Amino acid sequence: MSKIELISKVQALLHSQELTIEPELTDAVALVRELQNFRVSYSTAGNVIFRAREGAHDDLVLAASLAIFGAAHPTPNAALMPLHI
Repeated sequence: MSKIELISKVQALLHSQELTIEPELTDAVALVRELQNFRVSYSTAGNVIFRAREGAHDDLVLAASLAIFGAAHPTPNAALMPLHI
């Protein structure tokens, strides 16, 4: 799974309003701030780069994107499958 696939899904869900952030969530304010500071840029070779602005964090954005991916792609008998890293 590439970062572009993870972040693209989050962006699509936010734009379609299928993803909302509950205000009662402990880190809701931090997550919204990280989403606002998340940027897309391009390397000199033309590759897409997803990351937080200079000096900002993106841990919650990436954690949320992994959770969304996992929810969208449940794997039956995941405990029996080999782990490939």
